[in-house]
Amino acid sequence: MDTIIKEDNLENNSMNDNDIVDNSETGINFGEFGKCLKRARRESNTTSDKLGNACGVNPVFIRQIESGTRLPSLPKLVKICDNLQISPVYLLENEIVTKTMEKNWAILVKMQDTLSEDVCFIVKDVLHSMIQNLAEPIKKKNEKSGDDAYGVIDKEEFGRRLKKVRQEVRFSSEQLAVACNVNPVFIRQIETGARLPSLSVFVKICNSLSVSPAYLLGNEIKIEVTGYGWEELIRIQCDMTPKAQQIVRDVLDSLIHNLKEMGKKKKG
Repeated sequence: MDTIIKEDNLENNSMNDNDIVDNSETGINFGEFGKCLKRARRESNTTSDKLGNACGVNPVFIRQIESGTRLPSLPKLVKICDNLQISPVYLLENEIVTKTMEKNWAILVKMQDTLSEDVCFIVKDVLHSMIQNLAEPIKKKNEKSGDDAYGVIDKEEFGRRLKKVRQEVRFSSEQLAVACNVNPVFIRQIETGARLPSLSVFVKICNSLSVSPAYLLGNEIKIEVTGYGWEELIRIQCDMTPKAQQIVRDVLDSLIHNLKEMGKKKKG
């Protein structure tokens, strides 16, 4: 049986018998996760030493993650993403079944690129209006903390968002617990802000509720540069429930198609 090292205290790089678990217990492909991290780190021109120090862990641990032998805890995942300026969706692309959501946004961006400047302005104006009405209110960071406030999970906010999505899809805490193979009490503890799930349970939650990890982690990661043409799309993914995101996509898709048809008729 193949064995791997489970996630544990990142500051402690010693190994013991309790660190050895079956890969099936986590449901996460350690090797693929490590490859994604290594690719993201190199693209950001960051060394493993620099990333480890920025995240408050031994750089050796970063290299162990990248080699597929360790996993970070959820709080450390957030620190890694914040330091590399990437969405957690990127590192979990092989684990989250809702990754098709990214493709849907990318398609809309490509469609937008074919519009005239005047029509594009109309679409963006509608998008801004929907953001104001459907997005979560942005939780202001402590001004004294500055950028240090990012990369740290707000347990209460995480729990609130989880509960909101669970209720939106009409899942009971018991049903979610069964889907994630945990005790229902643990789900309720997460929702009240008393505890955080492990990375493996976090992935199970995202897949069970069909929610993007970016939404559950809220505005904990300060991403200033995105891979999309519209920075607004990152906010939508971080600050809208799956239901709200679907409304936005449907409205924009319909609006873009109708405006393109109107443009064709005028030319005709």
